[in-house]
Amino acid sequence: MAIIATGSKTIIDLSDGKSLSCYLGANQPRTQIHDVNNSAYNPDWTTTAGKLVITPVVYANQTAIALNNTALTITYKRKEGSGSEAALAAGETVSGNTLTVNQNKLASIASGLLTYIAYVAYADPDTGLTINATADISFALISTGENAKSAWISGEQVFKYNTAGTASPAQITLTANLQNVTMGKWQYKNSSGAWTDYPTTSDNASITGTTLIVKPTHAIWVGESATIRITTSDTAIGDTTSIYKVTDGTAGGAGKDASTVFLTNENITFAANKDGKVAATTKTCKVVAYTGTTKVTPTVGTPTGMPTGMSVTAGSASSNEIPLTITITANATLGGSGQQNGVVSIPVTSPISTTLQIQWSKVNTGATGAAGQNAVVFTVYAPNGTTFVNQNGTLPLNVQAYDGSTAISSGATYQWAKYASGTWTNISGATAATYTVSGSDVVSTGTFRCTMTYNSKTYSDVITLVDKTDNYQADIDSTAGDVFKNTVGQTCLICRLWQNGREVDPLKSTTYSTTAPSSPATGAFYYQIQSSGATTKLMRYSGSAWADVTSNATYKHEKNYTWYRRDKDGNPLDGGEAFATGKVIYVDGDDVDTKTVFVCEVE
Repeated sequence: MAIIATGSKTIIDLSDGKSLSCYLGANQPRTQIHDVNNSAYNPDWTTTAGKLVITPVVYANQTAIALNNTALTITYKRKEGSGSEAALAAGETVSGNTLTVNQNKLASIASGLLTYIAYVAYADPDTGLTINATADISFALISTGENAKSAWISGEQVFKYNTAGTASPAQITLTANLQNVTMGKWQYKNSSGAWTDYPTTSDNASITGTTLIVKPTHAIWVGESATIRITTSDTAIGDTTSIYKVTDGTAGGAGKDASTVFLTNENITFAANKDGKVAATTKTCKVVAYTGTTKVTPTVGTPTGMPTGMSVTAGSASSNEIPLTITITANATLGGSGQQNGVVSIPVTSPISTTLQIQWSKVNTGATGAAGQNAVVFTVYAPNGTTFVNQNGTLPLNVQAYDGSTAISSGATYQWAKYASGTWTNISGATAATYTVSGSDVVSTGTFRCTMTYNSKTYSDVITLVDKTDNYQADIDSTAGDVFKNTVGQTCLICRLWQNGREVDPLKSTTYSTTAPSSPATGAFYYQIQSSGATTKLMRYSGSAWADVTSNATYKHEKNYTWYRRDKDGNPLDGGEAFATGKVIYVDGDDVDTKTVFVCEVE
C-alpha cells in the first residue's frame, strides 16, 4: 500500500529545570562564492534579493518562543575567523531579534570565515528565573581560481622572393593574442642566440603594442630566418614564432629551389591547477613546407618525446599542410606535478630531412588551498524551493561541492537516497550531481540525502521537501505532553488523520488503560495498554465480554499506522525497523533518550 501521510512527534527527556534552546537559520547558503575574474559575489548580500537574513528559533522545553515575546532578549556578536568576538559592524542591523546583513562582509576578511553568535536570555514566567542559551552560524567565502593565462602569436610566416629578388608580401603583421595577461614587448633572437628587443623603426614606433610589422629589411635576420617572441606580465606566459625567406631558383633553370619546413606554433602553454593537473584539452599546430616559393606537402613521421597524458598525432594533409593534434587527457600532470616544460620532436623526411620541435610548458594557475590540505565543502540545496503544491510538478535538487576554492566537477561519485520506513534507501539510478523529485513522491514531507565520494572519502547532506496541500495530513497528539523528566514519564501517542479539514478514521475511544472500563455499554471501545511493547490493542465490549478487534474487519481502523523512531541526531533507531503499529501507541521513559522523534506513516 502507498503511504498517504506522515506525521512526527518529538518527546524530550529533561533533567530538573526548564531548558532553553536556540537555532539560527539563514535565508542564504552558508557559502558565498567570489568570482575573482569578474569581482562578483554570489549571493550578493548588497542586493535586495541577496541580502542575508538570520532568524533565530527559540524553544523553552520545546515550546516555541515568539521573537516578539517581551521576556526574550537576543544580543548578537560577530567573530572573524578564529579571532575574538566583537560588536556588530556597519551593514549588520537587528530588528525584531532578526539580524540582517546588507554588505558583502566576507570580502574584507582574510580568513574567509565569519561567524554570528546569538546570546539568548529568557525570563521564565513560570519560575521567575532567567535562562540562557547560545547559538552560532558561520559563513565561508570561496574564491574561484583565476582564469587560465595564455598568449599566442598569429600572422604569416613566409616572405617569398621571385627570381628578380622581389619579396611578397612586402611586410608581415604579427598579432599578440592575450588571455588574462597584459602585453610586455616584442623581441627577436640575435646571431648569438640571445633575446634582444625588436628594433624600433618608423614601422614600429613602439614594441609594446599587440601588433608588430616585420619587413625583410629589419635587422633581425639570422641567415634566411628570424625568431620572434612576445613577453607578458606573467614571466611564464609568452609565445615564439619563426619567419622565413624562401626564394625561387634562378631564371633559366640553372639554379635549384631551396626547401624549408616549419611549425605554425612552436610554443604551447597549458594551464594546470595547483596540483599541476591539466584539464582535458586539444590544441593544433601545423607543419608547413616550401620549395622555393611553392607551398608543398611535407612528409611527417611519428612524433616522439610526449609526456604521460599527452598524445601528438599527425593528420592528413589539407591545403598542403599537415595538422598535428595535441590531446591532453583529464587531470594529466604531463610527467609529474613538478615538471613544467618539455619538448616533442616531429621528424620530417621531405621536402628536406629535419626534426622540428614543439616546446610545451605548463603553468599552475589554480588557487592554492590552506596549508596542509584543502577543506571539502559539500551541501545540497533546492534552487527552485522546497515546497510542492498539491503534489504537482517537480523540484530539482543540486549539490554544491568545493575542494578548497576549486569547484568539484570531476573525480566524484554521487548517490541519492530517500528516508522512508525508518531507514535510508538508495534511489536506483540517482547517481548524478543533480536529482529531480516529483511531487507525487512527497507525502506531507519527504527527506532526501546525497552522499558524495571524493578522494576515497564520503560527504553527505540532507534536505527536506514539503507538500503544503496534500489531501491527507497526519498530526500526532500526545496524551501527556512532549516532555519527560528525569527519565520518568508515560504517554499515549495518537496519529490523527485529516482530509480537507475533516478528521478521517477517527478514534474509537478516548480511554487508554491497562484495565477495562467498568460498567461499559454494548459496543464500547477502549485502547488496552500492554504490559510490554508500545503497541496497544483496540478492545470492544460485546455486551458480555471484551474482545480484541484490532484486526477485525468490521471494527478495526480503516488505515494502517506504522511507527518508527529517530534519535536526537536524526539517525534511525531499532535498526530502522518499525517500533510499533496502530493508531494509538504507548511510550514511557524507556523509549526516550534525551530527545526521540516518533514518526508515523499512514497507509
